[in-house]
Amino acid sequence: MTTTLDTRPTGAPGCTARRGLRPRGLSWLMWRQNRLLICGLLLVVVVLAIAAPILRGEMVSFIDSHHIKGCAVISLDQACQVADTQHSVMEFRTGYGELLKGIGMLLLLLPVGVGAGLGATSLAKELENGTWKLALSQSVGRDRWVAAKLLTAGLIAVVAAAVPALLLHWVWQPSANDVSGIAWSSRTFYTSGGLVLVATTLLALSVGVLAGLLLRQALPAMGLTVLVVGLLQYGLATVRPYLWSWQTMLVPPSELPNSVWGFAQGSILPDGRRLPSGLCGQALDYASCMSRYPGAKEYSDVHRAADYWPLQLVESGICLALAAALTAVTVVWVRKRLA
Repeated sequence: MTTTLDTRPTGAPGCTARRGLRPRGLSWLMWRQNRLLICGLLLVVVVLAIAAPILRGEMVSFIDSHHIKGCAVISLDQACQVADTQHSVMEFRTGYGELLKGIGMLLLLLPVGVGAGLGATSLAKELENGTWKLALSQSVGRDRWVAAKLLTAGLIAVVAAAVPALLLHWVWQPSANDVSGIAWSSRTFYTSGGLVLVATTLLALSVGVLAGLLLRQALPAMGLTVLVVGLLQYGLATVRPYLWSWQTMLVPPSELPNSVWGFAQGSILPDGRRLPSGLCGQALDYASCMSRYPGAKEYSDVHRAADYWPLQLVESGICLALAAALTAVTVVWVRKRLA
């Protein structure tokens, strides 16, 4: 057996280049602390990158072979009302539609998972175990240490949210709104297949990091993060329709096109006064009930599909601004209180 030794001096160009590629100092510490998570995340990304084109290809093939493009269960297009077409639409929804909804539901949990699992433990474990003192004793200032922790966690969170959101949006497109029955405004798509997922995940991460810093214990911080992030998601869903200008259509909700998002309904009088939805819903005689409001017509406040990206940008901006504010509080707290 022949053994070849590298006899070049340590200062040779080849050795210098290899050392330059290796993480050192804080970069090495961040890699050591997160290498399992990073490797697992990269594996998931590879699996998703392989599975998504296969799923989209199967969906497109089903739609084309059954001639159901643009068809829904309730459609004004007579060609879509044929029994065979309706059966194919229902078959698509039972199979691919439910799968897409399931993926969307799983991604709804991603911000909570990242906030509690990554954010809340990022600083809390260091404080619990006292390992932060060892890191700071190696000529590393508090600012550099907390910046490295936040930047590493932030990059992991962005990749974990951006890749599945992008792939879900791409896979959903061929069956959008009509065939799949998953509207662009539905919670399982809107909050899972766009920028909002990335921004909400970063917000959840910042909540978790700050909770861990304040409580100094991982488990309580995780519980607090789940509670706060859940409340934030509920609040954002409540105000979402009002984050961008909307239109009012004088049509009953049942007659709205599949492509619009009707988020408020009721009756409107000729002078513009609005009556609450279901005003005559409990009346035995609906006609006589409505006769007390002459000229009243049903209305729906709606967002059109073109409002998708403006709504996404505004909501994402709010989440990122909150995340930046919480991160600033974390940095200031570490600088002044951690001792």
